[in-house]
Amino acid sequence: MDKIVDILRNGGVAALPTDNLFCLAADASNETAVNKIFEIKGRSDSSAIPILIADFSDVEKYTIDYPNRLELILEKYWPGELTIILKKAATLAPNLSPGMDTIGIRIPNSEFIRSVVRELGKPITGTSANLSGEAPAMSSAQVELSLGSKLDFIYKNATTKGGLPSTVLDLSTMPARILRHGAIDKSELQSTLKLHKLDLSI
Repeated sequence: MDKIVDILRNGGVAALPTDNLFCLAADASNETAVNKIFEIKGRSDSSAIPILIADFSDVEKYTIDYPNRLELILEKYWPGELTIILKKAATLAPNLSPGMDTIGIRIPNSEFIRSVVRELGKPITGTSANLSGEAPAMSSAQVELSLGSKLDFIYKNATTKGGLPSTVLDLSTMPARILRHGAIDKSELQSTLKLHKLDLSI
């Protein structure tokens, strides 16, 4: 753990196992480290990168203007497979979502990832560990094969469970919108939002 946190604190990029795949983790407040993610993946720097946080209190540190009743919604789905789009705060690297005033944010199920975030004291990037256009890596071996020489650290001898990606729900504007269908069903989200008097766009 200490080695991973030191690498991230010094602007490095690590491949770490999350709930269902490996992610490329970097300090989400470090613009140079975030640039490395784009270079490693060979990905357009106009694409957005989501962040992973550890605790509900982190939402207030890294987002602004979030809707009333947000906490009630998040208590149901976090930690878990729901990424929320909210207005981003200036505490984050601006190139996480270039030209946009929003950010994707999630508390993962992985206690390991949450511990890394707490120890670092900053959120980390949560984009999948793969070259742009390739399938996400599910194991250390797949990461090594695809990205090995480009990374500062790979968590060894680990395999993730795979499965559907997180559902992405945009709460930065109303009505809310699902931007990516995933592990949490649309009808389930619709019922929850209705309960808390928020509308979901069809």
